[in-house]
Amino acid sequence: MARLTERLAEATAALATLDELAGRNDLSVVERDGAILRLVYTFEAIWKAAALLLEERERIAIGSPGAAIRSSRQVGWLSDEDAEAALKIAQERNLTVHMYRQGIGEAVASHLADHAVVLRRWLEALQRRAAAE
Repeated sequence: MARLTERLAEATAALATLDELAGRNDLSVVERDGAILRLVYTFEAIWKAAALLLEERERIAIGSPGAAIRSSRQVGWLSDEDAEAALKIAQERNLTVHMYRQGIGEAVASHLADHAVVLRRWLEALQRRAAAE
């Protein structure tokens, strides 16, 4: 339980850093890239918290972001729309290693605010489930 509490706290802190920059249209390229990094580590923290919660509470062992998203949808922590959006976040996260291609950074940055909303809903569902027992 302590490990789950720690994971959820890390995810909450990560999301707070993303919220600082998501939705701002006046970011320099360096700030934009920093905001994208915040998306990457926020997504990482949330899917890993989901994986741990799925294992501890639902007895579902998963090992990838996609599996965490699909299983979260199965147990009702994500709606169909949010699961689809979370899969898009995972795809964009994978693209960030190619940020040297100018268009990728711009495309990912244009979705930051929407991604933050989906990640917040997912995290809130995890927190509700964790508090339920």
